[in-house]
Amino acid sequence: MKLMISLALVLLIFWPLSARALDHDNLDPNRPIQMEDAYAIPQGEIGLESGVRVNDRRKGKTQFIFQPQIIYGAFRNTQIEIQSDIFTEPHTVRGSNKSGDLHLGVLYNFNTETLTLPAFAVRLEADFPTGVRSKGVDTQMTGILTRSFGRLRFHVNAGYTVLGSPQDRERDGTYRLVAAVSYPIGYPHRFRETLIVDVYTRQSDLVHQRNNTGIEIGVRHQLSSRIVLDGGLGTEFVGPSDRSVITGTVGLSVGF
Repeated sequence: MKLMISLALVLLIFWPLSARALDHDNLDPNRPIQMEDAYAIPQGEIGLESGVRVNDRRKGKTQFIFQPQIIYGAFRNTQIEIQSDIFTEPHTVRGSNKSGDLHLGVLYNFNTETLTLPAFAVRLEADFPTGVRSKGVDTQMTGILTRSFGRLRFHVNAGYTVLGSPQDRERDGTYRLVAAVSYPIGYPHRFRETLIVDVYTRQSDLVHQRNNTGIEIGVRHQLSSRIVLDGGLGTEFVGPSDRSVITGTVGLSVGF
């Protein structure tokens, strides 16, 4: 967490504030729901993103997650990310990404979509054990497809996570599948909001439990050329006894 704050201050102080735009139609994970599209932010652009997520579980206390993140368009079609989620009730967190872990990620877009091919990207991620009850380095690989039909866009995310050091009854690996659609609300007369809806299923963090399966809906609003607000809601209708009754997210993204 201290590392992220220091990096953010350095970027804010020394990076020239050019008139770069942050696009509300460029979808990142957890901003405001878990799906993402296949496109990286433009080369040279910096995004500072933060959100608060509420997870009201069927079993256990309601959980709050603070999600600060730095995104940098390091190269053409490539973005790198630094993140460290902070959870309330940190000792109850299972699976990868424990509270306070240092998260590093790289997304590379292989192609823009054509008349016959969807856009395709791959994300590689690692969670380092700097957090509460965290052991081993967890890694994840995700394939991302985006295909447009007019202004309606379809997205598919398929990922697999490997835990470096599973604890108690944690699985040593889990898969995740997400299918989503996004659409600019009010287009063509207005182009400041994007609506996103997804359905997902992922393996439970503990063995011998059902997949967490649910639905989410979110909106991203372009407040200015550099600022995007987001909000989302979700629920899990299948899963283990501590699955989410409702999740809610509010966030802010600022581009430089």
